[in-house]
Amino acid sequence: MATWLTCTTNDGVEVRLNADHVAVIRPYHSDRGFTGSEIVFAGGAPSSIVVQETPDALTGAPSPQQI
Repeated sequence: MATWLTCTTNDGVEVRLNADHVAVIRPYHSDRGFTGSEIVFAGGAPSSIVVQETPDALTGAPSPQQI
């Protein structure tokens, strides 16, 4: 069964991604001060997408305050 992630792009567009097709979710920091995540796909196009959510928010990992 697919696990879907709901994300928001830099343009404010909501997208839903199938986590089964994601290879890596890593932190993203731009030179304009934007922070979020870069989601790299296992294959096909697009190869990656930048979203506003942090990697921990996308994966459901507990924040340091919750541990």
